[in-house]
Amino acid sequence: MNMLIKDMIMKTSIRVKENQYLKEVLTYFEQTDVNSLPVFNICNQLIGILTKDTVMIGIQNHENVVSNLHLDQDYMIVSENDHIQDIIKKQKKFYLVENKYKSIIGIISHNDLNYVHISTLERRLKELEAVFEHAHNGIVAIDKNGIITSFNPATEKISGVKREGALGRFLNDVFIPSGMLEVLRTGEPQYGTKYQVGNRKYISNRTPIIENDEVTGVVAVFQDISEIEKISGELQSVRELNQQLEAIIAASYDGIVITDSTGKIIRYNQAFLTFIQGDTNDNLNGKVIFEVFPSFKIENIKQMLEGKQSIALLKKTEDNVTLIITANPVFNKNEHIDFVVINIQNITKFIRLQEEVENNRRLTERYKEELEQYRVELKSRANFIADSPIMKKVVHIAKKVSAFDSTVMIFGESGTGKEELARIIQLNSVRSEGPFITINCGAIPETLLESELFGYEAGAFTGAGKSGKPGMFELAHNGIIFLDEIGECPLSIQIKLLRVIQEKVVTRLGGTKSIKIDVRILAATHRNLEEQVKKGEFREDLFFRLNVIPITLPPLRERTEDLLPLIEMCLNELNQTYGMSKQIASDAFEILFRYKWPGNIRELRNAIERSFVLSEGEYINVKDFSFLQSEMIEQDTEIDDEEILPLKEAVMNFENKLINRALKKYGSTYKAANILNVDQSTIVRKLQKMKT
Repeated sequence: MNMLIKDMIMKTSIRVKENQYLKEVLTYFEQTDVNSLPVFNICNQLIGILTKDTVMIGIQNHENVVSNLHLDQDYMIVSENDHIQDIIKKQKKFYLVENKYKSIIGIISHNDLNYVHISTLERRLKELEAVFEHAHNGIVAIDKNGIITSFNPATEKISGVKREGALGRFLNDVFIPSGMLEVLRTGEPQYGTKYQVGNRKYISNRTPIIENDEVTGVVAVFQDISEIEKISGELQSVRELNQQLEAIIAASYDGIVITDSTGKIIRYNQAFLTFIQGDTNDNLNGKVIFEVFPSFKIENIKQMLEGKQSIALLKKTEDNVTLIITANPVFNKNEHIDFVVINIQNITKFIRLQEEVENNRRLTERYKEELEQYRVELKSRANFIADSPIMKKVVHIAKKVSAFDSTVMIFGESGTGKEELARIIQLNSVRSEGPFITINCGAIPETLLESELFGYEAGAFTGAGKSGKPGMFELAHNGIIFLDEIGECPLSIQIKLLRVIQEKVVTRLGGTKSIKIDVRILAATHRNLEEQVKKGEFREDLFFRLNVIPITLPPLRERTEDLLPLIEMCLNELNQTYGMSKQIASDAFEILFRYKWPGNIRELRNAIERSFVLSEGEYINVKDFSFLQSEMIEQDTEIDDEEILPLKEAVMNFENKLINRALKKYGSTYKAANILNVDQSTIVRKLQKMKT
């Protein structure tokens, strides 16, 4: 019996002072279950024990204060962790109980202590009787004469002998042999002794009963060995299962803790320690989970007890760690909760990952919107300058073929806008939502062009990536690939390109697996491919595969109607980019119109940007285009003699053409004068002069 003082005392923090009134003290007794209280003097020193009966007698005798009463001095101070059986031997009338901080927390009388002690002994005796009567093992006791004094029901079942027929009889008349008489004779116990009766095997422990150094009897406990073996097998299975469960719990990344229905910890794993505060080296078994893990509160247990179902909680700690806490009750046969399994999972990383995914989703949506706006803008810009009849025809053909998946071959000098025309086809096609991949076949070395076009597998060549890489054709799946400068493609690549076009499959460099693709091909070149075919520099079969729908872009010198709007477009883009409002002086237009532009639109853009950057003030004058004059002189040497006119007449012809173009494009003398940077009256006067 290891019952402690703290398990039975009535705790109270009431401290009676010697100068207190008796009626006030009587109220203490009436409001609590205690019958005695400690009394302290004005210096806070313990001076005795005051009982409830003493207070009531004092009041009857018309006493007013505690100091007038007799205080009991038969007391002692004990610790709350002292054992009852140790304290009861002290034979004191009262015991004041103090805690580990040496503060008095309660009081108990010797009578109460005796009552509890006797009650405990009686309960213990009943427990022993219950164990004896209901024990699965057979229990037999004999006195010093070998007469059977105890014989439990399990022994009746095992031996087949009734208790009434065994009690009071000599042992050998009931069991032959038993071995108990030998223990009685020698006084030496026998443990784990096996014997057999009929077909049943038994194991027995025989212990002598010794009083005053004399053997006064023997107790034998025996068990059917067959049953033990069966239980042993089951126990081994349970042990293995328990080891597996222990391993699973220990290896779990989540914190696992098992408590009883009041919240006291029964078992926990190492991961749980990462979620608690304080010293993680302490043994937490027996402690209340609400104290060591504040995120789980007693209200949660109550909620689970009331609902008799699992609960899930989302908690955020002071360290900004987000936890998911699930509590699952385990019920017994009476549907009462035996224990609670609590699982704690740190989902901070998952939340951050979710936030990153959400941010990426939003960013993707924004990029989609921006891409859509860019596509709309491209479509609006794709209607590039095409005022000349020849360019209007080219754009008409491009938009017409956009609705089909036919291969288109775009011919034209460098700088004529072959890639822009390809974008018009892409943006007006059913593949406008798909990828548009551009690759310049003349800008990539022959050794790398094959891997760029068709991709490569891991380890295909020295320096190849460990995971391989998809080629441009794979990236263009469900979209369009634009092969610029196809005339520069090496013959070794042309045969593989032909297979891709014919079979709609691509094989990566160093690989064997064919990958199906759905790609529309647009190609462009500034070369004469027919001449290259004749010279054997370009495969004829590939030429015919690519040249399904040929479109030829005219050079800028053949589309002079587009020159003025192209100049205006370039100038507007530069003004918008740099936040300026520069204009080209009217006399400077003469140089731009006279120049033949061998580099076409690309050269025109570069010339406008160069003069824009180097010019002073708001106007770009003739001197700002001086870099074109040397080239213009070379161009003028090619003019026939019959084209030479007097300078005044030539200038007048140029002005007439310029004014007519401006009027045709803008429709009014006001707008034409504004773009040419002259007064409207000047335009009207020159028009009248042209009519005369």
